[in-house]
Amino acid sequence: MRVATCLIFFLTFIWTLSSCTTGFSIASSGAQALYNRNSLQKKLSDHYITMQANHKIYIETDRYKDSHVAVSTFNNEVLLTGEITQAAKRKEIERKVQQIDGVQKVYNLTVVSPPSSPLIQVSDTWITAKIKAKLLATNEVDPDIIKVVTENGIVYLMGILPPEQANSAVQIARTTDGVQSVVRVFYYLRVSKT
Repeated sequence: MRVATCLIFFLTFIWTLSSCTTGFSIASSGAQALYNRNSLQKKLSDHYITMQANHKIYIETDRYKDSHVAVSTFNNEVLLTGEITQAAKRKEIERKVQQIDGVQKVYNLTVVSPPSSPLIQVSDTWITAKIKAKLLATNEVDPDIIKVVTENGIVYLMGILPPEQANSAVQIARTTDGVQSVVRVFYYLRVSKT
């Protein structure tokens, strides 16, 4: 970890020297490198949690093979969506995911019903792709701080962002073909003046 930090700092330093930037740029580049490293660590942590959850649901046991559960993690918070055949299994899965190291909160938005058809799952993937493309194309929202999940036409938006960006993201999702409704799972950043 320390070697990686030194390497990032060294590369940032060389890059700033080669571009003949001012002292302010050097400081901001170093801060950006630190931010990117923290962002990468969070993404890796989220990925690890998602992998562990999928392992507990689908690999460790075949008890849930008749269910369709999608696991999405953002900032160590887990969103469970999909269909589970029994209420007891729904609670079991939530408990298993909550016990994973690093998980801060679980939003269990699964429903008790038979799994959705493969056609619906493909449609959901397409809706997610369209929303992500729209987020990338706009200047109103930073797409790196929003996670988009679609289940049965319901779009779940996760992230930590200012309220105006959240509202723009919701509007983009709502106006995308095939979207039935939008659920916000946001934390809001607010700047206060003192």
